[in-house]
Amino acid sequence: MNLKDFLASEQGRAQLKEWGEPDFRLRQLNQWTLERFAASYEEMTNLPRELRQRLAQVASPFALEVVERLQDPSDGTVKWLSRLEDGHTVETVLLRVPERTTVCLSTQVGCPVRCVFCASGRNGLVRNLTAGEIMDQVMLANREAGKRVDNIVVMGMGEPLLNLEALVPALERIAFGVRHVTISTSGIVPGILKLARLAEEASSSPLSRNWNLALSLHGVDDESRARIIPPHHRYPLAEIFQACRVHREKTGRMLTLEYALVRGQNDSVAAQRRLAEIARELRAKVNLIPCNPNASVLEAPELRRCRQWAEELSARGVQATLRHSRGQAILAACGQLRQQWQRQRSQEAGG
Repeated sequence: MNLKDFLASEQGRAQLKEWGEPDFRLRQLNQWTLERFAASYEEMTNLPRELRQRLAQVASPFALEVVERLQDPSDGTVKWLSRLEDGHTVETVLLRVPERTTVCLSTQVGCPVRCVFCASGRNGLVRNLTAGEIMDQVMLANREAGKRVDNIVVMGMGEPLLNLEALVPALERIAFGVRHVTISTSGIVPGILKLARLAEEASSSPLSRNWNLALSLHGVDDESRARIIPPHHRYPLAEIFQACRVHREKTGRMLTLEYALVRGQNDSVAAQRRLAEIARELRAKVNLIPCNPNASVLEAPELRRCRQWAEELSARGVQATLRHSRGQAILAACGQLRQQWQRQRSQEAGG
């Protein structure tokens, strides 16, 4: 077990009492792990040596062992591949622009949704991450940045709304001081509705769960989405849109429609017209994403055409942006580095 999961568990709190530790010790430990981003017990200098030794016997101080760190020299994007305690690996990305820092988190090892253009789900789901494993990705980025990151986007490996049991407590513990949090989903209707309920429950307390929602749309009708998203976790668009309306009603947050442009699949004029209608109906903004050529055999339209899409959506009264790919030199699209690392290990094992 890692330290953050240990401290949040009844077992961990009971163990501290059994050791005879005063009540303020838990507060000290949380300060070291959440506010000072400590990754080792040696850094926790105001804790008794005996306590640190005892903790080392029952909990690892940090959930992630970085096995590869890459930095794109052109834009400063950093990507880590980290080994978890059971040997599985997970990716985390830190994006920098002059006005803010953003960490992109993973919530699962692999992904059960298996969108055709995404490397994360190529081999399906291995397991969910724990809250501590999610939190330590933020701490890893904080240590790199030398401060708390400004933004959290839950858009890395995995489908976040299929692991809300770990994601929600993780965000509640780490999101203080963060400008905003955005959770991306392929359209898991029960999860969207649960986020809306959680926000409503917290509306009368200091706790805020008004997290932004981004819907990975990628197709303007059920037929086109069926070519991109396998059926097991694919909900009808009518149900997804209704859930998104409920989420906006409960949170007051504008929905983002993420749309990966795939040449010859979803880039027609008719698709563009329908996407504009959907965005206006849902009062949503659109984030256009040229399909990453490294993730699959699918290709993005020419950059000129992608720019035209953004301009024409704007002309149709939709707030639209074209995502500029960052970290291309370091395989920053989710799942790519893990896939490459696994392939290399397999080749080495095979001689």
